[in-house]
Amino acid sequence: MDRSLFDHEVQVYVSNGSSAHFTIREVYELYLSWQLWVLVMVGFLIMATGHPVTLPQFDSFGLRLGFWFVALFVYLLLSLVYTPFTYRGWYAVFGRPIPLIVLSTPLVLVATYVTSGGLTVLFEPGNPPFSSMTWQMNVRNVLVAHVFETAALMWLLPAQRARKAAATDAREVTLSGRTMSLDRVVRVKAAEHYLEIHTADGVEVLRERLATFLEQVRPEDGIQTHRSHWVARDTAQSLSGSKLTLHDGGKVPVARGRMDDVRAWLDAHADDQKVA
Repeated sequence: MDRSLFDHEVQVYVSNGSSAHFTIREVYELYLSWQLWVLVMVGFLIMATGHPVTLPQFDSFGLRLGFWFVALFVYLLLSLVYTPFTYRGWYAVFGRPIPLIVLSTPLVLVATYVTSGGLTVLFEPGNPPFSSMTWQMNVRNVLVAHVFETAALMWLLPAQRARKAAATDAREVTLSGRTMSLDRVVRVKAAEHYLEIHTADGVEVLRERLATFLEQVRPEDGIQTHRSHWVARDTAQSLSGSKLTLHDGGKVPVARGRMDDVRAWLDAHADDQKVA
């Protein structure tokens, strides 16, 4: 996946009216965490063993359990691409966070219909592909998914961020064989085969690629405003037109294609920064 999509900031409204933000990279890392899979396994047991009147699906326990495993896999696979594109379209039209249930409902329905149709064709070929799907079941699937998504965003994701912050209090980056504290870095500019590392003490020029630096930082550390520029979080002040103003009065260019990303990042990460 393109780096700009992987680190794209997504902002959603959850059911209690509060907003939450995340990047696709954070979601991917959450998918790999054991905490999420404990939550998922609890859900599997509830959905697969539920009474057929209240939780109708396939006739056999094995197919019900298989349905939820396959549907989850399809959901996770599609979400990494679906989420940033859908959010970008919503933000371009409405200019505000998207309700979580609006974001996820089409994805949940696609995952359940693809899974139901596929399993029916494979294991119950005598039945129509979508014979087990009803509008009540669709509503149930959307609501169940929403509950788990809300739990992941409100509890699991903040806990993941806290663990990462505790493990990396002293952040460092290694460039051209040299290790330096990330806290010292104000901004970075790529110039041909070199990097200009701007710090509070001056400018250091190293023979290195910007991509090497970007691989070692996270969205909460700063933002890439242009293919040749990266700015630290504590340095960015406000966005005006195609320029990002810094606290020291300097300005760095913002590429047209990154304008929405920079604006969303400022909204999510910069408590005292303004967008003009």
